[in-house]
Parts: sequence; C-alpha cells; structure tokens
Amino acid sequence: MLEKLLLFVLKLLPKPLKKIWDKNESLWRYCYYGAWTTVVSMITRFVGMAIFERAGMPVEQSALASGLNTTISQIITVTFAFYVNKKYVFHSEAKEKRDLIHEILTFYGARAASFFMDLGLNELPVLFGWGKKGAIIMFLLSQIIILAANYVFSKVVVFRKKDNAAEKAAES
Repeated sequence: MLEKLLLFVLKLLPKPLKKIWDKNESLWRYCYYGAWTTVVSMITRFVGMAIFERAGMPVEQSALASGLNTTISQIITVTFAFYVNKKYVFHSEAKEKRDLIHEILTFYGARAASFFMDLGLNELPVLFGWGKKGAIIMFLLSQIIILAANYVFSKVVVFRKKDNAAEKAAES
C-alpha cells in the first residue's frame, strides 16, 4: 500500500522534480519509508505513553516506564523498518542463507546501537525534569538523529551492493 502511494505520487511529479528523485532514489526512498517508520514509532510510543499513564506510571516521571515504552516501540519499529528497507529502499534480493543472516544481524545490530542512543536521549527529560513537552521534543529530535545514522549504516554495511567481480574472485 505504501509503495503504491509512492508510485502514484511519482507519476504526478513534474519532470524537473522527477529528475531530482531519479538522481538520489535510494536516499529519497529511505526518507519516505523513514517517515513511515517514524509514524509507526510515534504511534507505538504515544500509545505506550497513554497506557503507562493510565497505569499510573507516566513516562515523563518514571525511568522504568520510559525505558519499557521505548523498548516496545523499538521492537515494533525496527521490524517494520527492516522489511521496508530490505524490500523497497535497497531492493535486497539476498538469496543465500548467509547473506540473509548477515542482513538481519547487521540491521538489528545497528538498530540495537540506535536503540541505546534513543534510550539515552529519551532519558534526558526524566533526568533533568523537562516534563511532558521536553519528552516529546527529545523524542522528535532523537528520531532525526537516528534516521541519519541508520541510513548511513544501512547503505554502507547492511544492504551494500556486492561487486560481482570481487565476489567471484573470493569464491574461486
């Protein structure tokens, strides 16, 4: 559904904008799907905030609630991100079991590093008493930082295109 929406919008673009799109397609696709990943993250994070608040543990006052909320949101968000990045952004067609395992381990490994960065950034409002607005602002800021870091790692390490000549030489 998201890909169909993107393709529909691309058909509507004037030629100068389409050329800009074509020049850096993977970056634009990453931004597009990254925006949807952020939507998934925001929905899961805000639903979690509401649940913890109803349970008497507002995330802006409880490091435990904040940490659990971030963890649950990250698990859901990273799984969504892996799927859309593999299929729609980097068009990975890993056919060998070892290649798929490499993608999964490096993607989730990079996201684990992002998780700890996210966790640390989102604990700042709790530690410094910035309140609910501070928690929301820090959440949004952390998403921008993580989006940029994850793109670089995904492009360079996780879904890198293999050089066929180098690959054949390594196999012989």
